[in-house]
Amino acid sequence: MRKLRYRLISALLAILLLAAVPFSAFASADWQTPYSAVLNYISGTVPAFGSVGGEWRVFALARSGRVRPTGSYCENYYASIESVVRAAGSGTLDPNKATENSRLVIALSSIGRNARSVAGYDLVEPLTDLNFVKRQGPTGAAYALLALGARKEYGESSAKNAIVDFLLSVERPGGGWSLGTVADPDVTAAVITALAPYSKANEAVARGVGKLSEMQLDNGGFSTMGAQTSESSSQVITALSTVGIDAATDPRFVKAEGSALDALLNYYTGTGFAHSQGGSTNAMASEQAAYSLCAYSRFKSGQRDLYDMSDVSMISEATPAPTATPKPTPTPTPTPAPTPKPTDTPAPTPTPVPTEAPTETPTEAPTETPTEVPTEAPTEEPGTEPAETEPPETEPAETEPHVQTEAPAATDAPGDGGNTPPKKLYWIIPAAAAAAIAVCALVLWRKKHG
Repeated sequence: MRKLRYRLISALLAILLLAAVPFSAFASADWQTPYSAVLNYISGTVPAFGSVGGEWRVFALARSGRVRPTGSYCENYYASIESVVRAAGSGTLDPNKATENSRLVIALSSIGRNARSVAGYDLVEPLTDLNFVKRQGPTGAAYALLALGARKEYGESSAKNAIVDFLLSVERPGGGWSLGTVADPDVTAAVITALAPYSKANEAVARGVGKLSEMQLDNGGFSTMGAQTSESSSQVITALSTVGIDAATDPRFVKAEGSALDALLNYYTGTGFAHSQGGSTNAMASEQAAYSLCAYSRFKSGQRDLYDMSDVSMISEATPAPTATPKPTPTPTPTPAPTPKPTDTPAPTPTPVPTEAPTETPTEAPTETPTEVPTEAPTEEPGTEPAETEPPETEPAETEPHVQTEAPAATDAPGDGGNTPPKKLYWIIPAAAAAAIAVCALVLWRKKHG
């Protein structure tokens, strides 16, 4: 009977002890279901460049192993980013917001892309300018440090050291960081995550962790500017996972009503995460919860930290095969214009010009050509006395007119079988006139001398 009483008492004590443990401690064990659901939610849309629906979404999916760097999802995203960068025409995407570059460098590093060469531009180099990255205060510097440290190939140790020194110099009294004068959980968590790999920041990181524990509320959550949000819980879980602190079980982060992890899970909507408790699924809240749970998952499984992308193989850009340089086509030597060959038809022989034109050409050829041309004028005309043999005082006319030695060429005269055509006797009239003059002269002489 006594044994039965002892058993009943032991059972009652066990029940009381279980009742004293917050219910959220059991809920913490089921973080994997919300984690899988939110990954499904954010993978349902095509990413585009931007602080929401873009880089953080790709980053969460890639670090969770939900998408492959060489898959179509990442390939299409990278192609869209090349267009964005090419349109910007510069490696600096926004002259006042270094976080535009930092966010993109982190996302590209998570999918194995070299942020040093995107569409011909270097997205890493602008982040080495301390004056540029600290325009957004400790937050801008923290994300620039995370981007520069994402891959060892980026180097820039001096730039990283300069940013570390800057962050250490703006630490708030008592620990933590903010954009104002009072430590803020979101900014403190971001700076802790960035400073975690640097040994000279160990003490500041420890003070920051302590400050986060002080700022944690009884329900396990955090308040920024007077409002509790899921994003604050996400940033704290990411920071704690990076420095090796379990957000579900570490006593510093388990409060009366739950742990830091419990507080985040209270925003789960069944598909994603809400910005505030009781709200609907929110894209920004879901993306940050996704990579926060990824950081926690990697911590629990012993994988590399969320922002340490040394476990991502760099995708080598396909180097185009060198195109053979075409040999210059020799300029053809102009072929000299051929000397024109004489045409087959010979040029007509010019008509010879007579050295002296005939004194008169008859308009009509004689009807009958005499067979013989007299060489001397007759001595006397018919019916007159014969002329004296003594020449007159005047010089007698030429007995034979000048005739052409060659007949003019006839252009259309018919051929004569090779015989030379008869010469026309144009000298008959001049010769007859000369003879008449001679007779007249003789008659006058005879009358004078009687």
